[in-house]
Amino acid sequence: MSRFAISDIHGCPKTFRALLDAIALTREDELFLLGDYVDKGPDSYGVIEHIWQLNAAGYRITALRGNHERMFTNEVVRGEHSGIIPLAHREEVCRWMLGLDYYTETPGYFLVHAGLNFRHPNPLEDTYAMLWIRYWYDELDQEWLGKRIVVHGHTPEPLTSVRYGIGQMAEQQRVCIDSGCSHSYPGMGYLTALNLDTREGTFVKRID
Repeated sequence: MSRFAISDIHGCPKTFRALLDAIALTREDELFLLGDYVDKGPDSYGVIEHIWQLNAAGYRITALRGNHERMFTNEVVRGEHSGIIPLAHREEVCRWMLGLDYYTETPGYFLVHAGLNFRHPNPLEDTYAMLWIRYWYDELDQEWLGKRIVVHGHTPEPLTSVRYGIGQMAEQQRVCIDSGCSHSYPGMGYLTALNLDTREGTFVKRID
């Protein structure tokens, strides 16, 4: 059994499936998805549909919400009905998104979409920061974290930076695994899976 984390799939279901094939995900493994399933890529619903299919097939999936899920649900609640999801599925997708947690823990790790606000008396109460915060590394509270490592996405980085971060995560106690799957900037356009047990990354170039 292995534990994997993936973040910021952003509407790229073909790349998502290719990455799951690359890590040879089984029903005994645990897969942590750190949010931002929708927007930017060509098929937002395809990503969510595949997550649902994995759940229905007995795979162990923990899905968190990201800021793009927050934006989508806000639009649906306001009656704007964002066009990234087919009309027939918008209410169902919205209900699913509203049920997603902001963070989760697994031995040795704290998993969240964007990061944590360590200036807050209790970082776990600042759910806005969990979806939106950037540039929080200088505030990281090692005493609060103990031996845990924060794994997050949200702020895309070139693949070389993600690789370096994975190599340094034990020392730094944080790592960003958003390698800009939906972006075309130099060094980006990859989807990353982090094996939380071996602390190795698997990277797939965007094919959507």
